[in-house]
Amino acid sequence: MNARQFVVEHRRVVRPGVLLLSIPIMLWLVVRTVGAMGAGWSEAGHTVAGLELLWLPALTFFWWAGHCARAGQVTACLPGLSLSRALGLCFAGSAVANSLPLGGALSYGVSAAMIRSWGFDARATAGYFTLNQVSTVLLRVGFGAVSLAGFLLYGPAAHLGVAPLWISGGVALGLVALCAVLARGRFTGWAGRHLSALREDIGRALRRSGAQLVLSGLGYMLLLGILLHLCLLGLHVRESFPLVLAVVGIERMVTTVPLTPGGAGAAELTILTCLTAAGVPAASALAGALLYRFFTFLLEIPVGTAVIVAWRLRHRRARRQPTTTPA
Repeated sequence: MNARQFVVEHRRVVRPGVLLLSIPIMLWLVVRTVGAMGAGWSEAGHTVAGLELLWLPALTFFWWAGHCARAGQVTACLPGLSLSRALGLCFAGSAVANSLPLGGALSYGVSAAMIRSWGFDARATAGYFTLNQVSTVLLRVGFGAVSLAGFLLYGPAAHLGVAPLWISGGVALGLVALCAVLARGRFTGWAGRHLSALREDIGRALRRSGAQLVLSGLGYMLLLGILLHLCLLGLHVRESFPLVLAVVGIERMVTTVPLTPGGAGAAELTILTCLTAAGVPAASALAGALLYRFFTFLLEIPVGTAVIVAWRLRHRRARRQPTTTPA
């Protein structure tokens, strides 16, 4: 085995190991931070349990509306896909990404299998993944940067913890490094030789539905802000909607590159830190973060699993049906 093969083989082992190790580290960080802020888990649990049931229909509606906006972004990236199938694709991908270590990578396989079963070829599938990922990262980072700047300028900047700043800075540096890699002549030359057709498809999709892509992504952020705002109102926490929307933008930016399934730990920690910096009592801030993440994290797992099971049953039934050829 030469040196290059040695490095490649060790990367295959080290990278998953580092990602798996990040899960207990993130959980430990959340527990320590919650304890340092004086927010008790039992007190937060009692606060969530005291939520009046009348709030659930409104919370469920805006959670569903957010996914519809997200599905609009998917249909813009994959022309010809229906809204119902786009919704199923969103839920299925989230279920895998939220429930398994390295689930983000595994969700691509599930999504690709679903897309191919609906008649889209490999070229359309590759174009969808490329455009969807690039647009999602740009929207998250752009919206998150504006949110963080607004929070620091008009929010309680003097009391803001350093965790969101460090994590956001890390995300920004990672994106700068990625852009530097993509800007290298070797990569651009390879892309020019092998990805010209893919580039044409992406350009065509942007010309046809670029406005839908941007508006759907921003609408998804807005509806997430409404969802968190209603979660806080249901728990008798009253904060201005612009501030709550900024918290969602910061949380989305921090979890752009999820080190844990669904960004678990990092998302809750970011929301808790920002809300407590805004003057919300620690127990109420933790309760609001947990209720919000129930909808945007936990609830997506059973719903997405049901979508995957239903798709597999329909796909298996369709494959078993005999095909008739004309005489």
